[in-house]
Amino acid sequence: MPAVIDAARCDGCGLCIPECKGNAIHLNGSKAYVDEDACMECGACVRACPNNAISVEW
Repeated sequence: MPAVIDAARCDGCGLCIPECKGNAIHLNGSKAYVDEDACMECGACVRACPNNAISVEW
């Protein structure tokens, strides 16, 4: 399953964006969102998020 971002925890810091190897994470205003079709489900964004706002179910 693609990465899921908890909007309540996301502060829009953008630290996950450069870690995404599929270029699947973008900012929409002050929140990040995932392009599910581009997500490679690698989990790099999960490790990069300081707010634990991203999860990936393997």
